[in-house]
Amino acid sequence: MTYRSRFIGAIAAVNALTIGVAFFSVVHFVNENQERQLEEALYREAVEEAAEVAEQGGNLLRIDPKLGPAPDDVGELTQYAVLYDQTGKILDRTPTWTLPPPALASLSEGFMDIEFHEVRLHAYLVEVPNHPGVRLLLAARRTDLDEDAASLRRWMGLAFALALLTTVLLTSGVVRRLTHVHQRIAEVAGRVAADDLSARVGAVSGDREIVALAKNVDDMVARLEVLLRAQQRFIANAAHELRSPLTALYGVLSQALRRVRDNEAYRESIAEALESAKQLRVLTEDLLALARLGHRDEQRPEPIDLTLAVRESVAALQTQADAAGVTVAVDCEPLPVLGRKLDLLRMVRNLVENAIRHAPRGSVVQVQGRRRAGRAELVVADEGPGVAPDDVERIFQPFFRGARDRSESVGAGLGLAICREIASTHQGALELRPSVRGACFVFTMPLAEGGSTVLS
Repeated sequence: MTYRSRFIGAIAAVNALTIGVAFFSVVHFVNENQERQLEEALYREAVEEAAEVAEQGGNLLRIDPKLGPAPDDVGELTQYAVLYDQTGKILDRTPTWTLPPPALASLSEGFMDIEFHEVRLHAYLVEVPNHPGVRLLLAARRTDLDEDAASLRRWMGLAFALALLTTVLLTSGVVRRLTHVHQRIAEVAGRVAADDLSARVGAVSGDREIVALAKNVDDMVARLEVLLRAQQRFIANAAHELRSPLTALYGVLSQALRRVRDNEAYRESIAEALESAKQLRVLTEDLLALARLGHRDEQRPEPIDLTLAVRESVAALQTQADAAGVTVAVDCEPLPVLGRKLDLLRMVRNLVENAIRHAPRGSVVQVQGRRRAGRAELVVADEGPGVAPDDVERIFQPFFRGARDRSESVGAGLGLAICREIASTHQGALELRPSVRGACFVFTMPLAEGGSTVLS
């Protein structure tokens, strides 16, 4: 059963119970009222008849056998009367008793119902004044009263059925109107589960909560679509980048096996194969690093000094800087932070290595670290050609390489993507700051409050 059906059923059940109780109360009230009127008429008639019997000697009835009391709503009722002495002997009775009346011993004082040979009577037993032991039983048929009650129950039952049907129809309409947005959201969720990422709830009207829910669902689906598209592009790019060195490696090894060569030729083939294997290793490490960055929750941040990470990274890249004819100048004050040591080392090394690779021979790569507004700020700037305006928004995307990098087949375009992901996992940010000359990358993250700042 759907949520909408359960909702309609619950409301209909509550309304049915309410209407049923109300109708039952009406039927009960009307029947009680009619029976009370009959009893009041019987009582008045019985008292008057008992007084008349007492005046006539206490042994004879003075009742018209044709008609009995005439209450307001039950009409004239045929009257039954019996006069008993103190022993229960019948002194007199009306001709309406076609069969022997009930024995006095079977009767009780006051009002009662009597089953008289398939005829239901409502009766009242009263003592005749000044004649001890003499009793007068006055009764009237309940036929009209019972028929009225049955007719009232039938009509009220029909009214109840119509009211219940109307309630169900109205409730169904109202619930469908109130939950149509929920239904659309459920349909969109089903389509998304079936790989239809174009499904959207769209513009809706209603309560602010419902409108906000619909918008959030559309935003979530749109975000999911972007992430899946990015994942597909990432896989396609990774396959492409892996194919190039694999193809080169396979070609070199295949050619080396085709014919016998001298040692120098073999050395050249092995060197080419090693270069391709090196590219594969670097690319694989970058891919693994990028994939693992989102799953490092088990590694707790530790207090470290970002300046020591800078100096360690620069020292590891000194040979590369010397070969490129580039000087790396470090000007950093102590920057205590809470972070993952290996990740921060990798990020700083990627930024400095990227600056060395793009800096012209004889230039200086500036690495500066400062404290600003409770955050550590690290700036890495080079004097190279900089980033083309069209590439500014794309340089942090995985596998993106500028025109110069593509022409020189440098890297796979994962370094800056890894750096930005590391910055994000440390509650920081990495951006390209406008610069008159070269490229200027700025990394910021929160400073640590107290604690050790030694990087081991």
